[in-house]
Amino acid sequence: MSKITPLTILGIVNSNPKSFRTLYDAYYSYLCGIAVCYVHDIEIARELVNDVYLRVWERRATLKYPPLPYLISGVRNACYNYLRETKKAGEATLVLMDHIPEVPVYDDDEVEDIVKLISEVSESLPPRCAEVFFLHFNEGMDNSAIAEHLGISESTVRVQQKIAIEKIREQLKKNKLDL
Repeated sequence: MSKITPLTILGIVNSNPKSFRTLYDAYYSYLCGIAVCYVHDIEIARELVNDVYLRVWERRATLKYPPLPYLISGVRNACYNYLRETKKAGEATLVLMDHIPEVPVYDDDEVEDIVKLISEVSESLPPRCAEVFFLHFNEGMDNSAIAEHLGISESTVRVQQKIAIEKIREQLKKNKLDL
């Protein structure tokens, strides 16, 4: 992710399209990754993230530094609204999303450290576990699609995801980057 500075935000507030493009390029992929985790469809995720950026531009006069927590909250809310309106999520999922706490404020360096650590841990996972982790979190595939793709049961997929997440949590705690 490129560095977004207070000057970048000032440029956006003053309607500078180059500053806005810098913000867009800096976080677009990251925000799409977050959205895919909620909606499990890359095209829908892209649309929702673009809608969030459109709202940021429309309300640019109120944009504050750092922008990442605001963008993440916007994406989360857009996903929640999409799932609620399309009824693609069960009631339990919507209730859980209602209770997800607001995103803590991380600076760009912390986010880069966390992403790097997750990448390193995922590379050290056993091959099947790493494959399940990649398909779910990078490709946005749901458990049944992963199971079918790999020729394994859904319960095996869930177990492999749990192993990956536990290893990542352990490493985050060791590095004092606990989420």
